Amino acid sequence: MMRFLMVAGLLLLPSFGYAACALPAATASFGSVTTFVANSTVSSTSTNANVNCGAGSALSLLGNNQITFQLSGASSSNGTRGIMKRSGDTGSDNLPVRLCTDSACASELTIGGSPFVYGSQTLINLAGLLGSLNFAIPVYLRTVPGQVVAAGSYQLTLNLAVTYRICTSVGVGNLCLSEQNGSGVIPITVTAILTNDCTAITAPNISFGSAPLVGSFPGVSQTINVLCSKGSSYSVGLSNGSYAVGSVRNMASGANRLSYEIYKGTGSDRWGPAGSERWSSSTSSTLSADGLTRGFNYTARILTSQSTPPAGNYSDSVVVDLSF
Repeated sequence: MMRFLMVAGLLLLPSFGYAACALPAATASFGSVTTFVANSTVSSTSTNANVNCGAGSALSLLGNNQITFQLSGASSSNGTRGIMKRSGDTGSDNLPVRLCTDSACASELTIGGSPFVYGSQTLINLAGLLGSLNFAIPVYLRTVPGQVVAAGSYQLTLNLAVTYRICTSVGVGNLCLSEQNGSGVIPITVTAILTNDCTAITAPNISFGSAPLVGSFPGVSQTINVLCSKGSSYSVGLSNGSYAVGSVRNMASGANRLSYEIYKGTGSDRWGPAGSERWSSSTSSTLSADGLTRGFNYTARILTSQSTPPAGNYSDSVVVDLSF
């Protein structure tokens, strides 16, 4: 009896599947800083741009895999950078933001600029020992100082265009059996909160000079300048000094007193420490072109209703305070 041995050969061919990797939205926050810090200092933060291609083996990344990032646009921009705008503001206040692929910001992604490519070796490092094909790729953000802006909540959405080709399984000889190949956009929402602050008060000393009688002293007109955040609201008060009697200020020379007052502008509206005697920033005498420095013009006078005290050197100390 003859027996025939029949051998069947199977040819294994790769089967390419083109499923889409997930590209979830990302967020980043610069936290809360004063407007003056935002003007003078670079703020930094970071987030992950996630390209999630599912479970797999790190071995599948040994071939020609890559992920490419390119900044395709922004909700608000100036030139090739996105700019954070204050909520509800249609004016010119903005904070430019740099989007970078490294913490030192040596490689910046600009709108319409060159793409940045993550090759197989970088992706293997991101996949780690577990071999997940979900890639959390860090991106870094920095503010650009030098902007004079008002306080408020600032926001920007950066559109990060992504293209990818990821092998999800391999056969003999590292031949890719299936891959995910596609493109999309990761929106990165960036926020910052800027708060009001005041950084300087310039208050010159008041000198009435010398005179023989209380009626002989001239009035002194000067200005107190206050440097505060653009658009901020505050009030400026002057203490009653060290020797006040009731609401009347006095200078002292030993036990002797010389009464005087400080008035808003050139009139007779007393500038004091509380209530309506305080001076609102909204009615300041002057405002600088950049909206930061307000001037408060005042007149100081020796009260002529008093008797002339004994000769001497009279002085007092008045404190300027801000409330905002």
